[in-house]
Amino acid sequence: MISEMAKAYVVVRVAVGLVVAVVFFTASPLAGQSSRMNFFVALEGATYGADRPALGISDAFCFDEAYGEGFGALNWRAYLTGTSADREADQVARERIGAGPWYNYAGVVIATDLDQLHSDENNLSRESALTVRGQTAPDGVLEIPSGSQLDGTDFSREGPFFCFGFP
Repeated sequence: MISEMAKAYVVVRVAVGLVVAVVFFTASPLAGQSSRMNFFVALEGATYGADRPALGISDAFCFDEAYGEGFGALNWRAYLTGTSADREADQVARERIGAGPWYNYAGVVIATDLDQLHSDENNLSRESALTVRGQTAPDGVLEIPSGSQLDGTDFSREGPFFCFGFP
C-alpha cells in the first residue's frame, strides 16, 4: 500500500510537470518576432526521414523550425503538392495551408487569403519573405515557383519552400 507521503509526492510531481508543460507550450516568441507569425521561408529542408513521404518530412521540418521559435501550437505545412510516387497525389499545396491571413516574422501581412496569396496582390518580396528567424531570403529564392528547386525542377525535401501555419 502506498503511503500518504508517497501519494502527495506523486501529486506534486504531476502538478509541477503540468506547470512546466503549460509554460513550455505557451512560450512567447523571441524579441522582435511577431506573435502572429504563421509564414516563413525554409531555405533548407529536412535531413531526416527518408522512409517517410516527402510531404510528411517537409511538414515535419516546418513544424520543427517553428516549434524551436515558440510557434509549436500551429499546424505547419510546406507549400508543396504531393506526387503519385509518394502516394500523396491528392495533396494539393493550395488546399494544405489554411485560409489565411499569413504574417511573417515581423508581423507584416503576406496575404489575407488564398486568392490574394495566389495573385500579383500578395506581399511576397525579398524584404517580406523572411525565415523563421527573421532573415531575408537570398537572391533567386522568390524567382522560382514555390515548391521547386532553384533550377525549376520538381521539389525535394531540400528546400527552399514556404511554410504556412494555421490553428
